[in-house]
Amino acid sequence: MLDERNEIVVERVGTDELGVVARVLAEAFAEDPVFVWAMPKVTTRLADAIAFFTFYLRRTQSSEREVFATSDRSAVAVMTTVGPMDHESRAGTSELPTLVRTSSSAADYFRWIETFRPAVSHRYLEFIGSSPACSSKGQGSALLKSLLVMAASERLPVWCWSSNPRNLPFYHRLNFAAGTGLQRDADTPSVTPLLRLPVPMAT
Repeated sequence: MLDERNEIVVERVGTDELGVVARVLAEAFAEDPVFVWAMPKVTTRLADAIAFFTFYLRRTQSSEREVFATSDRSAVAVMTTVGPMDHESRAGTSELPTLVRTSSSAADYFRWIETFRPAVSHRYLEFIGSSPACSSKGQGSALLKSLLVMAASERLPVWCWSSNPRNLPFYHRLNFAAGTGLQRDADTPSVTPLLRLPVPMAT
């Protein structure tokens, strides 16, 4: 949705909209390599992903985790403020929802990814996605730009990761630096860590 100046509006999302948010993220990640690997049954993957995101967002609510969306709810992001961590706490086990912990292969995989988070205060972009019906219309880019401005005002870097190589140009355009690709083993998807230092956004 555009405001009177034809700009996409970004808003914080309340807990009463978690169902809407979960569906947008599930649709956005339905073909993501991580979700294809973790939820291999095609006929139930979307429903499984909706259940995952609904449960995840409900169980992991905290003052450090915020959900943002465009005003038409076509693009959604989940971002967490993370403080300095030692190696053990960076494994992120306590932050994983029970739905993930009960699946040992997925739990191990997400814990493995968490160990690569920076050991300094940062904003962790956990998820960002837009509805396939609104892809390539700029909502996802506008949403992330807004979050990067916020992080820059806090002088915090933003860290995230992607298992989908097609998404890397999206992050590169917004000045994320890609780290060395990571692959735990031959059976799990490879991921690319991404870091954006807190520099002012170009206007």
